[in-house]
Amino acid sequence: MSKKKTEEQTKLEDRVNELENQLKRAVADYQNLEKRVNEGRSELTQFVGAELVKRLLPVLDHLEQALSGISETERQSGWVKGVELAVKEFNAVLAQEGLDQVSTDGAFDPSLHEAVDTRDGEDNMILEVVRKGYNLNGKVIRPAQVIVGRSQDNHPEERSSDEGSIKENN
Repeated sequence: MSKKKTEEQTKLEDRVNELENQLKRAVADYQNLEKRVNEGRSELTQFVGAELVKRLLPVLDHLEQALSGISETERQSGWVKGVELAVKEFNAVLAQEGLDQVSTDGAFDPSLHEAVDTRDGEDNMILEVVRKGYNLNGKVIRPAQVIVGRSQDNHPEERSSDEGSIKENN
């Protein structure tokens, strides 16, 4: 009888061990699912925040453009000071959300800038900013639109085509 009892006991212990392992796997799967759900929620929150900031940027552009057209005598007006303060506060709130301007000093970088025109000037250098660009938490959400310098020395094909059209007209 003791042999039969030990066989049953062994079977029960094996079954208990099997159920414990299943429980451990189920708990681990649940914890992994919880992590994935939290990561997904975080990504969704960041995406929604980025979309909201993108929609607010044109408003900021218009306010800054309106302020840039104000003369020094108008700047002394109370309402202008109020608008300047509102724009400053708006910028501070956006900065707290992780927004910062794309740097436009120096050379043109296609990952940060969008060239909207070229002019005579130092080759591949930013000459003028048409529209500010912004990064949100280190990621470019709107490239800066810039005018890039282009020296005539480095682009002889344009001169030769111009000279050819002059010869054709004569």
